[in-house]
Amino acid sequence: MKRYSEMTLAELQMEMEHLRREAEAQKARGDQVSHGILEQKFYLAKSYYLGTTPFTVGRSYRVYGHDQPFTVDYFNGVFAWGRFSGSDEQVGFPVGMLEEGPVA
Repeated sequence: MKRYSEMTLAELQMEMEHLRREAEAQKARGDQVSHGILEQKFYLAKSYYLGTTPFTVGRSYRVYGHDQPFTVDYFNGVFAWGRFSGSDEQVGFPVGMLEEGPVA
């Protein structure tokens, strides 16, 4: 199997669709562990598909599954490192988990 970093955009799209379908199937079966693993793989593949170009250091984004704004401090590979609003703890997320728009 190729690494995500070695895949073409078309291959990454196919991989994301495959992972999305598999994650949904595991969730329907009630296998939350497998669902979570597949979901993380999906977001990592999406990160390689998107790259860091659409994102900006110093800007705030929503992070899938979190309700606080996340401000990007820097990028390391396809990971965005930064802080949630009101926290000094630096955390990292695959950029595929970042979303534009206001935080709910």
